[in-house]
Amino acid sequence: MRPTRICVHPGYSHEESCTCEAKHRTVMLGVINICKLPGMSSHEVVARVRRITGLKRVGHAGTLDPSACGVLPVCLGPATRLADYLVSEPKVYRAEFLLGVATDSHDAEGDVTARVDATHLTEEELTAVLPRFTGVLRQRPPAHSAVFINGVRAYQLTRQGQEVEMPQREVTVHAFTLVRFIPGTVARVLADITCSGGTYIRSLARDVGEVLGVGGALSFLARTRVGDYRIEGAVTPDELTVAMEIGRLSEHLIPADRAVAYLPAVHLPEEEILYLEGKFVSVDAAEGIYRVYIGAHFAGIGQVREGQVRPMVNLKES
Repeated sequence: MRPTRICVHPGYSHEESCTCEAKHRTVMLGVINICKLPGMSSHEVVARVRRITGLKRVGHAGTLDPSACGVLPVCLGPATRLADYLVSEPKVYRAEFLLGVATDSHDAEGDVTARVDATHLTEEELTAVLPRFTGVLRQRPPAHSAVFINGVRAYQLTRQGQEVEMPQREVTVHAFTLVRFIPGTVARVLADITCSGGTYIRSLARDVGEVLGVGGALSFLARTRVGDYRIEGAVTPDELTVAMEIGRLSEHLIPADRAVAYLPAVHLPEEEILYLEGKFVSVDAAEGIYRVYIGAHFAGIGQVREGQVRPMVNLKES
């Protein structure tokens, strides 16, 4: 795939064959499906992609803890404006819980706060409680997290020694499937979890352990899917570096509209380029949120109200 060419004069995407060369500059617009490795923060991944691509406007769509690995969609150029829509997409995880141990961070990185012999636990007992953790839940995020508390990250307050009261919030767990149970003094649980954005798998480990009376902590986490971005198609930062060096970076650049493919589409005629300047355009479509195309070119996201589509996210390069 070649980089998207943005017409900066009227304001919408063109193919390479466009003839108004003097009014164009080539920008990188799209999403790269990064496979984050353990030990890197999501912020470090973004910084690495910035160095590889030479772009300033780079952002990820959904934080992964440094110890976790897996799918981290990284948006480039104007596509960073779509990140909030991608963050809300369902996510799939492969997780391992430890039952019989609790930590202050609810994962293996934290300090142990309690140990309880879990030898008595059976797979049947575990399976019996899992339905309590599916559907719409009220979840308390970990204090060691990036959630803002009065404008400050919770983990920053925790590192300062402050007691942090984390407010509960609503999340949805679509599926919680037991893959394997290994009994023992510290029992191990391997599970596949499909959930909404904003769900903390560490909190699920804690809560499952508390219900079973032995405590729980997350010991391994891999995100295998975000929306349509799957681990099978992800590329590591090192692989992306090699692709850049041999001139094949664009092969990993996924069109920006794929990030919001779950939205219906509305198509405007090519002469409606002033839509990208904020003009409302009459359309024959039901009210709602849409992917908006001008001709064949993805222009962003718009809202249809009272027979007109109004810009919400504009992909014109400013």
